[in-house]
This record gives sequence, C-alpha cells and structure tokens, in this order.
Amino acid sequence: MSNTKILAVDLDDTLFADDKSICERNINALNQMLDEGHVLAVDTGRPSHIIENMLSSYSVFSRENVYFLSFQGSIGYDAFQKKNLFGDYLDNDAALELLTKILEAGLTAIAFEEGKIYCFGEDENTDGYRAAAQEDVIVLRDVELLKGRDLTKIMAVNFANHKALHDFEEAHIDETSKYFNSMFSNVAFLEYVPLNSGKGQGLLKLADYLNIPRDNTVACGDERNDISMVSMAKVGCAVINGRPELKEQADYITTANNNEGAVAEVIEKFILN
Repeated sequence: MSNTKILAVDLDDTLFADDKSICERNINALNQMLDEGHVLAVDTGRPSHIIENMLSSYSVFSRENVYFLSFQGSIGYDAFQKKNLFGDYLDNDAALELLTKILEAGLTAIAFEEGKIYCFGEDENTDGYRAAAQEDVIVLRDVELLKGRDLTKIMAVNFANHKALHDFEEAHIDETSKYFNSMFSNVAFLEYVPLNSGKGQGLLKLADYLNIPRDNTVACGDERNDISMVSMAKVGCAVINGRPELKEQADYITTANNNEGAVAEVIEKFILN
C-alpha cells in the first residue's frame, strides 16, 4: 500500500456542519478518495457504536477502507468488517480512583466502556452531555460497580465553570500523568484516556496495521484534542473555524469552514493531488 494515503478526520465542527450534517462537497470528496484506494479514519472521542449510528445515513462510511478510531483514538475499528483491530484500556484501579476524585471535587464524572456510558447521579451536566453528544447514559450509585471493567475513557464535565476543570487537571496532573493522557475535547469536557493513547497515536497504530508509511498520513481537526493527530501526521490540517492552539500546530489551515466543505478542501489538496 505504498501509494495509499490515510486521512484521519475529526467529526464535530470538522467533518460535521454545525447542524451535525455532512455537506455534499465532503461526501463527494470522501467517495472519490475511497474510489482511488485511499483510507479514511474517523478519529473522534465518541464510542464506535455511536459513530456508526451517527453516520449510518451516509453510505460512504460503510465502504471498504473506512475505519473508526474511537475514544480519542484508543480503539481501532474496521467499519466495513465491523470488528475491533486494536484497543487500549484504562488501568482499572487508577480509573476508579480518578472517578472518585472528580466527584469529590464537585464535578460531574462520566465513564465509558465499549457499548455503554455511565454517570453517578443526574444533574444539569449529565443532561447537557446527553444533549450535546446524543448518547444514552446509565446512572450508577457507586464507582465500585465498575471494578474490573475494561474502561476506555473518563470525563469530567462542567458546563457552567470551565475554570474548575482546568484547576482540577492542574491540581492532579502529577498523579494522573502516571496513568492517563488528559485533554479538552470541548471547554466543558476534560477527558482522560490511557497513557499511550490519543488521536495521533491511534492514527499511527492504524497506519502501521495497514502498512501505510507515516509520510502518507494526513489529519484534519478543529479542537485541542486534535493536536496530537495534527502534530503526528505528516500533513496536519486545521479547519479555519478551529481553536487557535490547534492552528499553531497545523501545517495547513483551510479556507473553507466546517459548513463549507473544509474536509473536501484537505482531500483535494493533499489526498487526490
């Protein structure tokens, strides 16, 4: 696959327009790159089953050479054959301790495993997460009920006080950095994934699995959690509506925004050209 390129692309505010649709320009470009034998990797913080549901109305995502890198790149999933290729999971003891500390700090804690999402009480943050992510959340009474589970991601959520999330990350960085990578996927979402995981690591693992050289990797995103993906790809792109922190790391910034076919612009310039 020496001439094959792989494009890793974020969903929200990158491939998705503001209304969560995908514009025709993007769909046409995705089909064209797949027609030519290139590889698409949807690289997102969402679980694989949610990605599949959200993209089910677009036939392009059920084609060969389409993969999902879910939970911030921790799980590699073949969308055509419908099977996991690789996966990284949280240290369970450290994960339960982190969940407890998040709750003790007065923040909303959400835990993820493949196929299920958990919280530990109902509040405006769990309601906000459900609305923003369009995902069902199971309410548990105790973090110990997740003992021994293969957890993929933990999230601290606060829609009203973003500073509280930054303060929590900074206050616990010495201990959490031994087990987790932390990142913001949204100003209200502080996420923790396995130590050697992230969107960039997921892209390189998939490229290695498919025997695609790093020189043939392209990535496109908008948020701070896309920084590793954009930095590790040979060509890292930021959509023009993206965060300044990401744009500083990008090799290319699109002229089109997420509503106008920014991903198609990247495909036309770096995949098909």
